[in-house]
Amino acid sequence: MYRVKVLSLLFVSLALCLSPHLVAAQTGAEMVLQVLGGPVVLYERPSLSSPVLYTIGNNERFIWRAGRTEAEGRQWFFVQLDRFFGWISPGDGVIDFADPTAITPLMDRSAVATVVANPINLRSAPRRFSPVVATLSVGTQVRVIDAPVVADLYTWWKVRVLPGGAEGWLADTGRELRVTRPLRVYGYQVCDNFNLREFGMTGWDSIVSVLPRLLDPGERVECLASTKLDSGVSPIVVVLARREGAMPRDSLRTFALRGGIWTPIFTRYTEAFARTDRLSLHNLTGDPFPSLIWNVRLEGTGGVMRSNVLRFNPATGLVEAQTLGDFYKGFMQISGRRMTLLQANYLPHEPNCCPSGVERNVFEWNGVRFAPVLFEVLPRPLAIQSSRR
Repeated sequence: MYRVKVLSLLFVSLALCLSPHLVAAQTGAEMVLQVLGGPVVLYERPSLSSPVLYTIGNNERFIWRAGRTEAEGRQWFFVQLDRFFGWISPGDGVIDFADPTAITPLMDRSAVATVVANPINLRSAPRRFSPVVATLSVGTQVRVIDAPVVADLYTWWKVRVLPGGAEGWLADTGRELRVTRPLRVYGYQVCDNFNLREFGMTGWDSIVSVLPRLLDPGERVECLASTKLDSGVSPIVVVLARREGAMPRDSLRTFALRGGIWTPIFTRYTEAFARTDRLSLHNLTGDPFPSLIWNVRLEGTGGVMRSNVLRFNPATGLVEAQTLGDFYKGFMQISGRRMTLLQANYLPHEPNCCPSGVERNVFEWNGVRFAPVLFEVLPRPLAIQSSRR
């Protein structure tokens, strides 16, 4: 891996020597960026005097495929926003990576959420430019009545304004909503980001009475969900639990009903003091078996993220895990059927707080496992002007 990193850094250094010519990645794999402190102007060419194509507002997302250049003493990224293609050159701290499949914590069908930041447009369909039905002001409450749908770089929820108001679709940016009444069943929190409309399954109610005996002493259920991990032959219940105390840790288990008995078909514990960072279900392979993402943030100041993918194996009848790796200050982005794992990359003498680069690792299903298909080192979008890579 060290040799790969060195070669990647040499390639990037050579590419920068070619400026002001365009530096572009050797792949069409997209990265999704989001405006955090906009607006951001999209220019026709990499010049502040070039015609303006569009003004990208706060929380709007767009695609970057690593095309970049330097002009007029500034760094520029070549990006796509819907039908617009052009150049941006914002200051540091304005744009960063976003994940189209990430959601507001606890959002799910039947959940109630409140608008807590900027007003949100409610649209007639889950598309970026579909007609606006209403604009929801801060403090408005909504109930999720359908979804989720991933489209136009967002996860969309169909909601009804409370009490008894308009219905429509809103894009979940992860910054403008807070769930005030989550979905619970039998007193347990339902795991969010499991897309229950597509991957949820009934017939699991009998596990409720025996669930406390299936966990270790001192563990409590953080969340659970009944899923079609085995393609829908029978419900497989996923349970995330946590043990507090002197050596706190998480556990992840899956249970299947075998001969009338709820039987564990996967059990794994995190390291002490580690916490689950993400637990979500996706179709990443195009077959009937969805993939369960389990990212764990390890204890320590570096924020190392260990990324795991779980899948049901029909040959063994078990859920099996593949660890994609440990990623320092890691972040995951899912786009289509590709998983991108990003981690900090430092130039010499850069402080731990503020890396100016990122390592990009892209994984894709090859029919047997999730295999790496791309590794490259890029400037960090959040430090677009100060990064010289």
